[in-house]
Amino acid sequence: MSISVALSLSLSAATDKDVIKFVKRGLSQNPDLKVYDVKIIEKQPMRRLKGWDAYIIAFNIGIKRGDSEQNLSQRDTIFVKDRFVAPDLVDIKTNRSLKERIVLSLDKSFYDEKHHIFGNKDAKHKLVVFSDPLCPFCREVVPELFEVAKKYPDIFALYYYHLPIQSLHPASVPLAKAIIYLKKQGKKDIIEKIYKTEFNYEEHDESKVLQELDKKLGVKLTKEQINQPWVVQELNEDRKKSQYLMIHGTPTLFVDGKYDPKREEYKKFLPKENIKTKSKK
Repeated sequence: MSISVALSLSLSAATDKDVIKFVKRGLSQNPDLKVYDVKIIEKQPMRRLKGWDAYIIAFNIGIKRGDSEQNLSQRDTIFVKDRFVAPDLVDIKTNRSLKERIVLSLDKSFYDEKHHIFGNKDAKHKLVVFSDPLCPFCREVVPELFEVAKKYPDIFALYYYHLPIQSLHPASVPLAKAIIYLKKQGKKDIIEKIYKTEFNYEEHDESKVLQELDKKLGVKLTKEQINQPWVVQELNEDRKKSQYLMIHGTPTLFVDGKYDPKREEYKKFLPKENIKTKSKK
């Protein structure tokens, strides 16, 4: 169920209360729906579209199924400007949906010990990344995050969350579980090496992935070790958190709780001499 099916084109006075009333009114037009609750989870101004705001809406509804009712709790995003509403905005040059770029902000619960990997926990700026160890873009971005958090531990604290994309890189799932296990053992150097080592990303067999890990990095792990309940639980929890945040791909980076689509925002906090050195290169 999507709010989009209930949207018309105009709205008078785009206050938060009016947006909620508008969504309730639209959903209620379907005689098979009973609207129990509609609330705004977050409102985000669109950086490149002056005056447009993205509203992430949560709604609880009941759907009639014969003599019974099915209750659903879902979310959707709508775009509002002045007195106008759109179910989505599409970039005419790239044909990309802007709805797919909307990600919720983080709260402090994401800065936990289990996911802290580099930098001081009380550092001035918090970086949170959701990553797939075999994602080509992750393998460019994440090692740089490791580097800056280690080099400037009082400036950056880095928190690492697992989001292996099994449909694209099947081997990333056992590698993600291996990373969870290795981090618990304090072997963070191996995690960095995994990001710099080529693996057969199409491999589905966990045993063969672990054999490759042993052959290339000298890390001996068994299927039993990486499939312990606590390992699988952490991976599943990270996946659920990515769904809650509406993350659509990797790497997804948050700087001080805010989604950074360009993954560049943290660089403005680097010491000036570091920025000058890199620009010369």
